[in-house]
Amino acid sequence: MTITACKMITVFIAAAAISGCLFGQKGQLLPAPSGANASAARHNDEGIQAYKQGQLDSAKQYFEAAIKASPSLAEAHYNLGMVLHKMGLDGEANPHFMKAAHLAPGNEVIWSSPPLSGVQMPSKSSVSPGTSEGHGHSH
Repeated sequence: MTITACKMITVFIAAAAISGCLFGQKGQLLPAPSGANASAARHNDEGIQAYKQGQLDSAKQYFEAAIKASPSLAEAHYNLGMVLHKMGLDGEANPHFMKAAHLAPGNEVIWSSPPLSGVQMPSKSSVSPGTSEGHGHSH
């Protein structure tokens, strides 16, 4: 192998390792928090299972159903964003990442999503009273 080829492989490996860090914990999906709408939580869980089995179209449908059942479920928006991103549909994924970040301003996993990886996460102390505090639902 030439030196140039070795350098390119090294850069590729480094980029792959760095991109893994941008997805929270290796692209982990997020369960619905306790107290979330039961139907939304069930759809969200089904979406996670489908995603783990590589059934991206099914996962997408489950996360969309979770969002329909509970539009303020930040975790479902984040998970749908992850599915769309994995499908190469970043233009569709990014609004869901942004919505999730808006709904859960203190959630570090959500704030490490691809479009937000370089953005400063707001501190929990900057969350307005009566808002989510990073859990995708109000208390």
